[in-house]
Amino acid sequence: MDYTYNEVNQHSLDVAPLAAMQFGQTWNRFLQQVAYPNPRFGPPLIVKLDLAGGYYQVPLSASAVLELAVALPPDGSSEPLIGLPLSLPMGWLHSPPYFCSFTETVADLANSVQELITTHPFDYVLEAQADPQTFLTSFDPTAIWPHHQLLPTKPLQFVDVYLDDFIAVAQPPQHLPTLNNVLHHLNTVFCDVPASSRRPVVLQSKVAKG
Repeated sequence: MDYTYNEVNQHSLDVAPLAAMQFGQTWNRFLQQVAYPNPRFGPPLIVKLDLAGGYYQVPLSASAVLELAVALPPDGSSEPLIGLPLSLPMGWLHSPPYFCSFTETVADLANSVQELITTHPFDYVLEAQADPQTFLTSFDPTAIWPHHQLLPTKPLQFVDVYLDDFIAVAQPPQHLPTLNNVLHHLNTVFCDVPASSRRPVVLQSKVAKG
């Protein structure tokens, strides 16, 4: 869909409250990146990835497991039980900042590495993003002229995260390297032991649904 400058700004105002509800200040940082790319590299391409399982992807240490133990009331037919969480639970006061230290580490690593990395088990994500027919051939950034006289010399390449929602934007040919970097560091930070019963970090079923 093509927008004029005024239409783009009005459209941004319409979706900003809804986006802010889901992405917080991440949305503002993302919009700033999209507003100032060099148009000669082509349109920015965007991908959003949800971390499957959320907090439950973060394992707990042995001492934390004991601190977060929960006494389960007896049902009259068995002895009292104690629940021991093996991964980060919902509802604990320190869960959000502890969890965000993991996801923001993934984003920081993805932004610090520019070369192509392909060591991850998520080829199905790349296949879902590789259809060139969905790409626009040109675009006009909304804030380049006259506000931004010095155009970037490299294609846009940026990754950010809000809680468990990763959002990446890049211009060709950096779109696939950027996505590969995110997937590589997701797999590195949230790595599983061999033969783990936990769900993959990025679920194939979610990718298939777009």
